Amino acid sequence: MNRLYFFGIIILFISCKKNPYVILERDEIASGVRYDSLFLGVKFGMSSKEFYSHCWDLNKKKLVSQGPSNNSVKYLIPTESVGQNIEMLFYPVFNNDTVYEVNTTFSYTGWAPWNKETSAEYLMDEIIELLSKWYVTEFYEIKGPKNKSKLYATINGNRRIALTKVTEREVRARFTDILTEKNLRNE
Repeated sequence: MNRLYFFGIIILFISCKKNPYVILERDEIASGVRYDSLFLGVKFGMSSKEFYSHCWDLNKKKLVSQGPSNNSVKYLIPTESVGQNIEMLFYPVFNNDTVYEVNTTFSYTGWAPWNKETSAEYLMDEIIELLSKWYVTEFYEIKGPKNKSKLYATINGNRRIALTKVTEREVRARFTDILTEKNLRNE
């Protein structure tokens, strides 16, 4: 269901010819440049064996740990803005045993519903700033097609990063190899 939502967003982008995001996507794909590096050494094109081995090595170095219910990898990002860490949970999507998408969820470790400084709105601003630094890129605000919610996206070569608020606590980032995604849609 989430994928259909994001595909709908992409179709909306394509229909808006003057949208800076659409222009960016067209230009980045046309550049032929590949950006497979994501974070912590995780990259598009890794086999499942390479991914699990790499995460095991990161775990041995105490850089990551297992996420809730052992369904994701957990990485704690230090932050000074609200005096607590940001928890990043991530797990890849494989196509033919190869990573082509990585779904991540961010939240403050000390989230509380009564503390506005730990809300998803505040977190979204911090994640946009953080990822803009990591990838030296600019995110574009886009209105969601169903409920007009705010979405943010950017593209570098083949790598798209799409951000959305999931709950009052969580922000989701989806890292996608858009060339592989387009091939899968055409199959």
